Amino acid sequence: MKRLLLFIACLTILSGCTFKSGDELLKTPRPSATYESLQKQINNITSKGAIAVSPQSGENRNTVQLMDLNLDGEDEAVAFFCESKNPDKFHIYVFQRENEEYISLGSVSATAAQITSVSYPTLSPDGQKGILISWKLSGDNSTSGMTVCAFSNEKLVTLLETTYQSFITSDLDNNGTDDLILFTKDETNRRIAQLYVKEENSSKLTLKGEAILSPETQNIVSLKKGLLRGYQPAIFAESKVEISTGLMTDIFVYDDEGFRNITLESEDGTKHSTYRPVSVPSSDVNNDQVTEVPLALLMPLTPNTQNQSGSQSSSESAYMLDWYAFSTGDAPVRVCTTYQNVSENWQFMISDAWRSNITVVKSTDENETKTTFLDYSSPSEPIELFTIHRLTGDMRNYYASQDSMFELARTTTEIYTVSIPENAANSRFNLSYEQIKERFSIISQSWNN
Repeated sequence: MKRLLLFIACLTILSGCTFKSGDELLKTPRPSATYESLQKQINNITSKGAIAVSPQSGENRNTVQLMDLNLDGEDEAVAFFCESKNPDKFHIYVFQRENEEYISLGSVSATAAQITSVSYPTLSPDGQKGILISWKLSGDNSTSGMTVCAFSNEKLVTLLETTYQSFITSDLDNNGTDDLILFTKDETNRRIAQLYVKEENSSKLTLKGEAILSPETQNIVSLKKGLLRGYQPAIFAESKVEISTGLMTDIFVYDDEGFRNITLESEDGTKHSTYRPVSVPSSDVNNDQVTEVPLALLMPLTPNTQNQSGSQSSSESAYMLDWYAFSTGDAPVRVCTTYQNVSENWQFMISDAWRSNITVVKSTDENETKTTFLDYSSPSEPIELFTIHRLTGDMRNYYASQDSMFELARTTTEIYTVSIPENAANSRFNLSYEQIKERFSIISQSWNN
């Protein structure tokens, strides 16, 4: 036994292992000199009556954010404050790291109700970034403020201060930098889009063009980047309209012909109407990387109700959607047709042969909704082709396991199944379970504004 203990002791010594005392293990790790330098800068600001704050929305919500803005390999620090005595006075400081010290490069200030969001657009082809701050203005719910700043000669300079209603950044001309597209109103109260770009050696963002939105639009509900046919970048603005439900799409491009809304132009001088009475936004519906715009077709044998003002209501109507791919200089091209179940977040691809021969009927039970596809081209009674079931609640797994059910998809709260009646074989449009599953998909929407 003594020899065993001696052997273990020798192994411990030879391995070089050391054991810290309990007090040493409980010590708080000492912050780096760089961190202490940044904390000293922040303490200096707060000691003068400032309060650290953070943006209220977006991806970047920290009070202090680290970002390599000038591509020197070291993160700059961006810190957000308001004045304790004047909480509507905001200041944003930028600190640059030099060796183990953070030094102040300057600040930008604004009067606002809060900092809405902060982002870091790319302003030069080599990847240098700016800072885009969106402000919520006091007493104004429709208009916001914006400040864009960047480095110039190792100082923080303001590139743009303006107001807007919606905005998005995107590289519309494929030059490696982010362009800024603002949506606002002009002096005649028209709804317009403005394009700002950062030109080389310019100390400001340059207004490169303006384009009007469709006059029927009321307010933008979604902005997204996308591609036209030929893979030209574009911005798709989805808006509600003044006299009806549904959505309308405006498409903005920037090329050799300037910044413009291509839905308001065509070879014969007429506009391309993009209105549909259902709230389905543009999307890449067929996964070809091109963003398509849907136009609605009322399905046969479904009610086409009118409200008191005479405009169409979609609450009791079923629609197919024809999806069109746009390009500059020629007419839109229909690429596919779908049935879109907006309330249940799924879609079904409709073949060309089905477009004039198929309709749907919907029904709802407790924890189950049913959408039945019917072949109404039969000379006698319509033939039921299949029913898609959306199952919810605690018993959904039980109902989905019934012999008549075939699973199509599931989420954390729902199971989608299909049942196919025997007489579906009497229709020339009958489909197998595999064919139905291939045409069915869950809708994943991304709304940006």
